[in-house]
Amino acid sequence: MTPDVVVDIGNSRIKWGRCLRTVEDGGMVSLPLNDLNAWDDQLEAWQIERSAWWAIGGVNPPQVEMFARWVKSHGGKLVVFKKPSLLPIQFNVDEPDAVGIDRVFGAIAAKSMAPAGTPAITVDVGTAVTVNLIDAEGVFQGGMIFPGPRLMAKSLHDFTAKLPLVEWTDPLPLGDLRPAKNTAAAIRLGIESALGAGVYSTAAIFATENTAIPAWLFITGGAHRLLPAENQPGIACVQIVESLNLEGIRIAAESLP
Repeated sequence: MTPDVVVDIGNSRIKWGRCLRTVEDGGMVSLPLNDLNAWDDQLEAWQIERSAWWAIGGVNPPQVEMFARWVKSHGGKLVVFKKPSLLPIQFNVDEPDAVGIDRVFGAIAAKSMAPAGTPAITVDVGTAVTVNLIDAEGVFQGGMIFPGPRLMAKSLHDFTAKLPLVEWTDPLPLGDLRPAKNTAAAIRLGIESALGAGVYSTAAIFATENTAIPAWLFITGGAHRLLPAENQPGIACVQIVESLNLEGIRIAAESLP
């Protein structure tokens, strides 16, 4: 059974997806954490019935519990996914339940979107950046994690005497690697270069890890616009799917007995 609303609760924001046939058909929004008024307003804007069925997952347990209480207070029914090992995907990692559940939701969605027998790589650019491999048989093989753009910028500011805190509105022009002419621009250039090199060099290694079949690459996350969607060796297709993790939650909910 398809849920009415799927919810992905992160460390910075909470994303809702309204399910028609898919989340993409119904639409998605990004809302603040801890803001019950914003949640109430969105409930009204989407005209969600009080008896709606919600499917919830996330990497922020206190916020997951808070949101679950809010849903119950409005009369909604819900399922909360807490353990990756209970989700509809196989693992080849040391401790499946220690994997961030957002990574697994993205993997489930990518597995469904890539052609059968084709490996998939997911990239989630958020508070942290994750790059994950789903092999040609659909098994989650693990991946890589490094700090996201905001954490990089904050670390440079917090652990130095003079470097400013840099915020982004738009990414730098694609391919613009000319020397920066001021400190803020130099920080932006460094972080965006680290992001692109870190993601694509890892993806290239993952793409040839278990098979010679070119992989499909799926990019998502709140800061995904800082990562150029570029074709790379070993990558057959690059897709930006903002609702990737929400689609994974939808698929997990539909797999329930």
